[in-house]
Amino acid sequence: MKNLSENQIKKIKNFIFKTGRLLERRLYSYFFENGNKDEVIKALIAYQNLDGGFGNGIEPDLLCPDSTAIGAETAMYILDLLDINNGNVVNNLTNWIFKVQNSEGYINHPPENLLHYPFQPWWKNPDDQRILVIAAILKKWGYNNNQFFKKVNNFFLKAKAPEDIQIYNYPYFVYLKYCSKDDKEKKKLVEFIQTLPKFFEEHRNHYPLFSRYWFYFIDDIKEEVIKNELEFFKSGIQEDGGLKIVFEDLPWWRPIFTLDGLILQKKFKIIDF
Repeated sequence: MKNLSENQIKKIKNFIFKTGRLLERRLYSYFFENGNKDEVIKALIAYQNLDGGFGNGIEPDLLCPDSTAIGAETAMYILDLLDINNGNVVNNLTNWIFKVQNSEGYINHPPENLLHYPFQPWWKNPDDQRILVIAAILKKWGYNNNQFFKKVNNFFLKAKAPEDIQIYNYPYFVYLKYCSKDDKEKKKLVEFIQTLPKFFEEHRNHYPLFSRYWFYFIDDIKEEVIKNELEFFKSGIQEDGGLKIVFEDLPWWRPIFTLDGLILQKKFKIIDF
């Protein structure tokens, strides 16, 4: 598939370095400039707490230092990009996840100190289903903590599949992909995957296939759909090098979403950089 031009890549780099955090700059350097993976990890662990969890604004709309489930998922996404599923960072994080999982199978939210720091209002709400994508990534990494997965599965069985699929209820379906246990669940997954082209078209302004939320299904999508999504992503790159996003009042997401798309396109060999 057609590559981005050298001029586009230069603009994208400048945009990420001007508006992104150190974490985004390190990720860009690693994936596109033969940077050092250890430098990315150094930037990542700045968000890790002594309890092993992640907070401190790794989720940019939640600046509370406390460890959270969304903090864990965000760190796991980056670790997965780096093909890291063991070592101190991962071990400390998984120990935190197993420790704070409640009897119902999920991780309590909101964090205790939420109100003392800036946050977007939706983070006042429960975040129960976050555990589903966390469990999916752990299963993908080969973890087999029976007690943990049993409680998550009990929680999943009580959850209702989203009827009107929206951009942020991916955890249910990511769990289905990696943790399906029987033919009924596997059939449900196949049926869901068949709806993805329509879903991507209806939510294309979010660039779902090249996002940290729905990229798990890239391998399940036909090349024609991938090509269409790629062309729309490329058309979304603005003159300043950043991706046009729907959240105009949350501009800090532009370098993150721009970089997510580029890394995922490279990692899945959709475009050669």
